[in-house]
Amino acid sequence: MAAHRTGPFLLQLSSSAVHIPLSTTPALLAKYKTKTTVSGYPSRPDYAGLVEELDQLVGRVLDAVDAAGLAENTIIVFSSDNGGLETQQDGTVVTSNAPLRNEKGSLYEGGIRIPFIVRWPGRIPKGTVSDCPISTLDLYPTFLDIAGVLLPATQPVDGLSLVAALRDPKARLKRDTLTWHLPHYHHSTPASAIRRGDWKLIEFFEDNSVELYHLGRDVGERTNLASREPDIVAELRGALAEWRRSVGARMPVPNPNHDPFRERQLGRAH
Repeated sequence: MAAHRTGPFLLQLSSSAVHIPLSTTPALLAKYKTKTTVSGYPSRPDYAGLVEELDQLVGRVLDAVDAAGLAENTIIVFSSDNGGLETQQDGTVVTSNAPLRNEKGSLYEGGIRIPFIVRWPGRIPKGTVSDCPISTLDLYPTFLDIAGVLLPATQPVDGLSLVAALRDPKARLKRDTLTWHLPHYHHSTPASAIRRGDWKLIEFFEDNSVELYHLGRDVGERTNLASREPDIVAELRGALAEWRRSVGARMPVPNPNHDPFRERQLGRAH
C-alpha cells in the first residue's frame, strides 16, 4: 500500500475462504469445537474457522490501508459472487441461508442475494444501510464514475453507477428491473429470473413453469403467487423474454450424451 500513496491503484482480492472443501487451521478448529452448538442448525467448527480466516484477511487489508494513510481516499468493497453453499456435492449440509431459500447455483434469494459492504470515509455516512437493489454489474461503472473515467460511446455497459446511492442511503437508481440467467444445471435446474420492485418471477426451462414471489412480504419465497397474479406473471415473463432476446442469451438444449449415473459427479471422466 505504501507504494501507492501518491498514485491510483486497484486491488482485487479473491479469497479461497469461505469455500469447499471445508478446512481451517488447527487452532481455529479447536476454538470452535468448544462452542455450544445451536439446535436445528448445522454448527460446523470448520466452517466457523473459515469465516474467521476471512475476517482476519479483511482486517489485514483495512489495517494496511489505514497504516499507509490512504483510508480517506480509498473505497473498499466487500462482496461475493454468489449466495452461500448449504449442501456439499455428497449431500452433507454445511450451513443454512435461512430465512433465504436455497443456495448457490439457484435463482432463489439464497443463491443470488449476497453481502455488499462499502467503506469510503468522508463520502459514505458511517453505519448507514440502504435497501436499494443493486448488482455486481454496477461495480464497473461505479469505479469509473469515482475515477472520472469516460467510456467510449460505443462500449455497452450493463450496470449503473452507485455513487449517488452510496452517498445517500435513501437514493434510488434509475432502474426498476434486475435480471438473471442460468441456463445450466448447477445446484438447480436451468432458469431465468426477473425482479421488478418487490415482485420476482422465476421461469424454469425444464417444464416451462413459473413462480412469482413478493419479496417485500415473503423474502423466504415460500408462497408462489403465480396463479393469483396472472397479469403480473404475463408482464414479467414478457419482459424477461425480451431481455433474453436483446442480449442474445443462450438457451439450454437437450444433451444427446446424457448419462444419468454421472449427474452428481464433478470433473471430467477419464
